[in-house]
Amino acid sequence: MKLFKLLGIQVQIHFSWWFIFALLTWSLAVGFFPQYYAGLSSTMYWVMGAVSAVLLFFSVVLHELSHSIVAKFRGIKVESITLFFFGGVAGIEDEDLTPKSEFLMAIAGPLFSLVLGGLFFVINRANGSVFVSAITFYLYQINFILAIFNLVPGFPLDGGRAFRAILHWKYKDIKKATRIASKGGKFFAGVLIFLGFIGLLSGTGGGLWFILLGGFLYFIAGVSYQQVLIKDVLQKIKVKELMKSTYITISPDIPFNEVLKKYLKEEQESFIVKKGKEFVGILNFRILGKIRPKLQRKLTVSSLVIPKAQLKMLHHDDDCYTAYKLLTKNNVDALPVVSGARVKGVLLRKSLEHRLLVEVRYGVANS
Repeated sequence: MKLFKLLGIQVQIHFSWWFIFALLTWSLAVGFFPQYYAGLSSTMYWVMGAVSAVLLFFSVVLHELSHSIVAKFRGIKVESITLFFFGGVAGIEDEDLTPKSEFLMAIAGPLFSLVLGGLFFVINRANGSVFVSAITFYLYQINFILAIFNLVPGFPLDGGRAFRAILHWKYKDIKKATRIASKGGKFFAGVLIFLGFIGLLSGTGGGLWFILLGGFLYFIAGVSYQQVLIKDVLQKIKVKELMKSTYITISPDIPFNEVLKKYLKEEQESFIVKKGKEFVGILNFRILGKIRPKLQRKLTVSSLVIPKAQLKMLHHDDDCYTAYKLLTKNNVDALPVVSGARVKGVLLRKSLEHRLLVEVRYGVANS
């Protein structure tokens, strides 16, 4: 869900954030504020909880914005900031980050959270209002915690990204740097999960959150290293090495039910659509969803095709990592490969996946 733009950067929220907003408001209203500021009305606690949750939202946005501002100063593209269940993430184009750029971007977030925490601390000490004092009391603590937590040298936390940048600078090897930093992230995630179980067994509270957060960090640390491996392998392979020169083409004029009958048993889910020799687009079963049998007879391929205007074509000299990103972005499992103005072949997602599996399984990617 898109909210607004800051400095040209789209700020949006994932649906999971609404759950954490409601849960945080509730926990502050029935637990935190009554414990530290007893004697207030129930309505006041709920208002303070909601206001604090909103201000925490903006604190996280500003934390991510600090990453984005540094990225923009370093000439790196920033697409969006997204708030979700466990925090926020800046959509930064980090394909070819230099160690210096990644380090500066990484530390910007925790440093800004420290500044923000200090600002709320000053307001808390200077203001006599119970309402303002209670909210800023919570906000300065949570911003300091956010800063310290993010400085832990475990990927994908900010501290882990800074650690990876240092390792990248030292070893001149992003794969090795990510592997080490990801192990740090997994170790820290394991500590969180362990503390979570201790919390559950002792009944001190917060244990489930530690387990969920630890599990999330462990998963992301592993995925991050896998992405670096994928890039390392596929960047070395040209599209022309894996493309198929002979491939199935479908006419845009035939009914969809005929396509189902003829090609349902094929392993691929995306097909090249051509009218004569002209490339029209791609028919992708994956995104069509359920179509009633009556409509299947009435609809033609042309009404269901992803037109070529919405697709980026692959050149036969492109590397396969470029192809992988385009396949993922377009949510298709086949893309046409062109040379000049002519379609020379098709690259299938399964061809990329098979090559990647072979490279990783037999140690080529780890050498």
